[in-house]
Amino acid sequence: MPSKYVHSVRHLTPTQLWGRASIMARRKTLHRSQRYLARFQNGSNEGKPFMLLPFKPETHHADQVAALAAGEFTFLNRDVALKQNTSNQNDGQIIWFPDGVTQLWTYNLHYFDYAAGLAQAYTQGKNSDAYSVFRTLVNSWIDSCPPPLKIAWDPYPISLRVSNWIKAYTHFGLALEQDPEFATRLRNSLYAQTKFLSEHLEYHVMGNHFIENGRTLLIAGLFFQDEAAVGWREKGLQILWGELDKQFLADGANYERSPMYHQIMLALYAEAVDLLSDYQARTQEQVATPAQLGTGRERVGAMRKWLAAMLHPDQKIALYNDSAFGIAPQPGVQLAMGQPNSELANLDSLTEDGFDPWPESGYFAFRDKAQKNLLLADFGPLGPSDQPGHAHCDALSYELSVGGERMIVDSGVGNYYGELDWRLYYRSTRAHNTVVVDDAEQSEIWSRFRVAQRAEVVDVRWQTETHKDGEKLAYVVGSHSGYRRLPGQVEHRRWITWVDQRFWIVCDRLTGQGDHVAESLIHLHPDILTLQLPKVAEDSQSIEPGLCQRGESYLQVVPWGVSSIATYFGERAPIQGWYAPEFGKEIKNQVLGLEKRGPLPIWFGYLLWPHKESVSVNFSSENEQSCQIEVTSDNRRYKIYCNTSDVGIKTEKI
Repeated sequence: MPSKYVHSVRHLTPTQLWGRASIMARRKTLHRSQRYLARFQNGSNEGKPFMLLPFKPETHHADQVAALAAGEFTFLNRDVALKQNTSNQNDGQIIWFPDGVTQLWTYNLHYFDYAAGLAQAYTQGKNSDAYSVFRTLVNSWIDSCPPPLKIAWDPYPISLRVSNWIKAYTHFGLALEQDPEFATRLRNSLYAQTKFLSEHLEYHVMGNHFIENGRTLLIAGLFFQDEAAVGWREKGLQILWGELDKQFLADGANYERSPMYHQIMLALYAEAVDLLSDYQARTQEQVATPAQLGTGRERVGAMRKWLAAMLHPDQKIALYNDSAFGIAPQPGVQLAMGQPNSELANLDSLTEDGFDPWPESGYFAFRDKAQKNLLLADFGPLGPSDQPGHAHCDALSYELSVGGERMIVDSGVGNYYGELDWRLYYRSTRAHNTVVVDDAEQSEIWSRFRVAQRAEVVDVRWQTETHKDGEKLAYVVGSHSGYRRLPGQVEHRRWITWVDQRFWIVCDRLTGQGDHVAESLIHLHPDILTLQLPKVAEDSQSIEPGLCQRGESYLQVVPWGVSSIATYFGERAPIQGWYAPEFGKEIKNQVLGLEKRGPLPIWFGYLLWPHKESVSVNFSSENEQSCQIEVTSDNRRYKIYCNTSDVGIKTEKI
């Protein structure tokens, strides 16, 4: 059987393979050559012409001036003091490679995202200390991080740091005019880092890393004004506009299908379009054509609409595919960026009320704005075949908010570089609201960013309709191939049906051969109060509903067709029942496991009833082609028919 490496590598493009070979060759040859590295030393780039760029001031950063002055840094929910213990506490030297933190934490230290907060404090709060702190940190980094030091001089940190330093240069412009020695040193380092980046573009990674490389070449190519800089800006523009077609889908989504990374890409492209427009208006120099700027604005508008569709009623993103809160700006701030004041109150108009399909990216929203209810289902592909680093085993999963409160959640991300078992858990099938068969994974995730054999989502269909009696029905149905690797070639098909905008039915069918164990997992938000757990009666013929409450919102989970029900909460062996809405923030949460054992075909599922009043469910199936679910409330009985390709409904008043 082919190894994980073979299944992973065969999806890489020729460009990525060439990029990997090139990077390895450079590290073994050029990076050991002092003559080559001398090209990037700070004193080798004196006197390069430059101009300040028209960056707009930012107003959404926290004030960290005092903490940074003391050498105290906070990333990924962890505070670390990094001032060196010396006799002179004002020497400004920072420990840039601290012990006891993850690699991602150290990367964040080298990104210099905090420079934006210092610039904001200087321009908005008139805090002169902010410039002193920025000066101290930059000097310390230059002194401590010669090329080609790993992490510090990796292309991705260079990309973020150079962009952040150039923006800060704009906002600290007056102070830098009065401090020419440091200004020259800063520019020399910026030039050296950009030159290094231009020779180390991340062709081996591609994805959002390559776009970040392009953005930085564009910004540095506009900031500096020599012949090399013209080449940088041209290459940056080529990358950015070329990747618009490669990395963005027809519905506006970034192809990694991660709401958080989509946020980052939206901010990047919106900034690039604004910067080019303002730069060209100021200099009368054409860098981008009118057609390119028009395409950029159009695509940014589509990205903005897609982001709005990925927001829960709490105005925060869904947590699919390595998404986390607190990394990108708040979506409300981001959606308003660049919009006329008259449109700020109408951001709600970016989303559709009712059933809102986004089939290119595979997300399907069932949204009731009046009730603040949202079910957001993922029936899309794993991710881009050549870059699945942020992909999770979340095929046919969903998130649910009721009355503005998150009730059923994606487990989040945790941390990229913590203990590997935890990274694997948050990417696993068990960390999502979907079905696990024989404790197998949908896709063969391994290492921190790798995927070998992959599930393919197929035969996805959706429909919304209004019946003659006025009842509304909307549904999405699809299958995935991930369990066909198992004995019996198991296929999982799921229907999610929104009935009369009152409740949802989640219906699962497994087909194939042999006996199997299936478990449908439901991850509850940690703040939920479980008033009653669902349980199978002793006679195994009836199931008592579960009742949950969060704030003023209620949700009943009523299983049907299951053999037993398990609950998990903060388990460590194996890991189960953890929620990580932010990097470095892991919270115990309750998970329901609805189990069904037996020979295939298997039908089972549950009702999601967002009300407190009583409800009952009956289920029947005569073959693998269809089943019937009967939902009875105090005044109405619904009969829902799930067939292989569609859903039907009959209702009657009681």
